[in-house]
Amino acid sequence: MDKIEICNMTLTRIGASPIEALTENSEAARKCNQFYEHDRRVVLRRYPWPWATRRVELAAMTDSPQDYLYAYRYPADCCYLRKIYSVAPDGHFVPLPDIRYKIVSDTSGLVLYTNEPRVVAEYTADVKDASLFDELFCEALSWKLAASIALKLTGNEQIISMARTEYDLIFNTAIADAENEQNVNPPEPSTFIRARFETVL
Repeated sequence: MDKIEICNMTLTRIGASPIEALTENSEAARKCNQFYEHDRRVVLRRYPWPWATRRVELAAMTDSPQDYLYAYRYPADCCYLRKIYSVAPDGHFVPLPDIRYKIVSDTSGLVLYTNEPRVVAEYTADVKDASLFDELFCEALSWKLAASIALKLTGNEQIISMARTEYDLIFNTAIADAENEQNVNPPEPSTFIRARFETVL
């Protein structure tokens, strides 16, 4: 599925005519073009979609924060930061329960401050290629977009209410589907983690 197909799914659901391109001279195309990218990012940020999840070791910066020991460049394609891992001496990711960090900005973009000497970020990437979306995400996005554009295209507030209801329903179904496809129960803490967080008597 591509962007135009998602937009046409939206338009069909609110009783509007389909489009051939987002650049065409029609109110439907203009409204889809206005809201599509915003709504795509909103739906992406709401849940850690497996197909959009990435883990990347962050690039250290030379900055010396006053209240933290290290500074790292925020991932350029990050839509929502989910988790930070420390990197053990052997290169393995260590899921520490209480890594303290702060996100700020500079003239080049976002920066992450923390006290960990090496960190890996787990985040939802800003995936723009609609062919990578799963089917239920496309469904949820189409209903989210429908709620955004229905008033201008139809003037019918009942359609807006219906679109919002359907969006919530499909979104929750998509979450359940993604959860059922994974087994993410955390394993028992490793000796390395216990050594850092337990006092040996």
